[in-house]
Amino acid sequence: MKKKHLFWLLLPSYWLVTAVAIIVVAYYAYHSMSNLFFQALEKDIFTRATLLSSQVAPWVEQKEYAAIDTLCNELGAAAETRFTIVMPDGKAVGDSDSRPELMEYHGDRPEIRQALGGQIGVDKRYSRTSKQEMMYVAIPLQTANHETLCAVRASLPLTDIQAELNTMTVRVIVVSLITGILSMVVCIVVVRRITDPLRGMGRAARQFAGGDFHHRIPAQHTLELDQLGESLNIMAEQLNKTLSTLSEQRNEQNAVLSSMDEGVLAVDRRERIIHMNRIACEILGVDSKEIKRQLIQQVVRFSNLQEFIKAVLGSQKTLSRDLTLIGDTEKQIQTRGSVLKDAEDKSIGALIVLRDVTHIRHLETVRSDFVANVSHELKTPITSIKGFVETLLSDDWNHEPDILRFLEIINQQSGRLNAIIDDLLTLSRLEQKGGLVMKETAKLAPVIESAIYLCQLQAGKKNIKIDAVCPADLALSINAPLLEQALVNLIINAVKYSDPDKKVLILAEQQAEQVAIYIKDEGFGLERKHLDRLFERFYRVDTARSRKLGGTGLGLSIVKHIISAHEGHIRVESKVGAGSTFIITLPNPNKEASDD
Repeated sequence: MKKKHLFWLLLPSYWLVTAVAIIVVAYYAYHSMSNLFFQALEKDIFTRATLLSSQVAPWVEQKEYAAIDTLCNELGAAAETRFTIVMPDGKAVGDSDSRPELMEYHGDRPEIRQALGGQIGVDKRYSRTSKQEMMYVAIPLQTANHETLCAVRASLPLTDIQAELNTMTVRVIVVSLITGILSMVVCIVVVRRITDPLRGMGRAARQFAGGDFHHRIPAQHTLELDQLGESLNIMAEQLNKTLSTLSEQRNEQNAVLSSMDEGVLAVDRRERIIHMNRIACEILGVDSKEIKRQLIQQVVRFSNLQEFIKAVLGSQKTLSRDLTLIGDTEKQIQTRGSVLKDAEDKSIGALIVLRDVTHIRHLETVRSDFVANVSHELKTPITSIKGFVETLLSDDWNHEPDILRFLEIINQQSGRLNAIIDDLLTLSRLEQKGGLVMKETAKLAPVIESAIYLCQLQAGKKNIKIDAVCPADLALSINAPLLEQALVNLIINAVKYSDPDKKVLILAEQQAEQVAIYIKDEGFGLERKHLDRLFERFYRVDTARSRKLGGTGLGLSIVKHIISAHEGHIRVESKVGAGSTFIITLPNPNKEASDD
């Protein structure tokens, strides 16, 4: 739609307001004068009717109708007024302009009805008798007892008043037109004094928008426009400083984002791209040109990443997820999304950090395959050992008690070793199938006791005491063999890295809707720099000591996978020389049900 100039917006408005004001004033003046004329005429007619009523009263009381008619004719001719006397039955008995016996029934005339009712009646209408517009005023003639004897009506033509009103109307219209023309000229001058400075300020603002911040608006004659011009000059100066600062900050920000090893993607609440750095473009295979303010669906073709962005925008929380991007080449990326906030701490979108971990995932797959292959290789000899031991334990053999006890230990430990191998194979499958395991509700205390029992032999060699504190009725949904293996790995780890005659404490407790398991030792402790990498495969804090103690570097990694498969978390708190505490937290959605 074509824009209009302010001049043509203000001027018609001023003209309209002026025209309305003139019309209202003219109408009010005409209406006031008209009312004044009619009120004067009405008062005059009322006076004449009153004079007639005082003279006609004796004749009405005597019912001398001929005398009444004669009086009406005489006074009507003298006063140039039409007089009419109407009885209560509506019959006219006297009239100055017509013979009463030839006149119509007058009881239905508005002014007559009011007069016969004891009130003063007034009406204006066309008279068929006199053939012109007339004003009628009728008054009641009453006795001392307020009994209405008749209605005395006087009337005058409106011709003279209409002529005066027409003359006054012409004068009002002429004066209104002259006043309107003068007002329109004044309006044009006033509007020009407003719009001309504004046009100059508009031209100055366009120069500011074009980057010319040195231009200045001259002083104005009116206070408000002068203040506006001064404000625009100050704004130009501030804009110059602000844009210089923003340009510097933008260059610094672009330098930082371009130097990052991670991809950074920022979107607003409508999923339109705010920023995407070079690494993000490379990871997503996107051309960095002309992507700003476009919808993420138009630029990024990976549906799983689009869903992750929607999840971050919907939850307004920090989320992390591993995604596989299938394109010309398959990429494994770690994504972390958080809420993007403005200076007022209001959510304006989401910030997505992308990290290409394809090479790392490849190495993890190699390691996982190595564990799976070793486990498969061990499966055959362990199966053979179990077969031979079970044969020796059959009733066909008569062994001495010591031999029988040793065979039972061999059978038990080979079975345990076979279970460990099965767990490693299960973990390998978990890594390939998303970490799903079969779980069922079980009490935690027997699992802890079983894990302690399996570690007693190694703990006894160093005279290390293992204590456990766990509520007997504490139950949750777990895979008991896998959780037992995780606890065994942690307890054995605590025993290995503790001096003789120390203690290991296992404490389990219910916390809100989760269960916490603490494995505390009095060992050597760990430096802070090792804590973040402690659960990585093959990572060793002290390579020489680990080899001496027989560590493989897989134990804590296995523990982490088992806990993750239970949708739990594990962390470690440690201080050099004061021991370490491994803390396992597992969800317990059955708590409310058990409480009931």
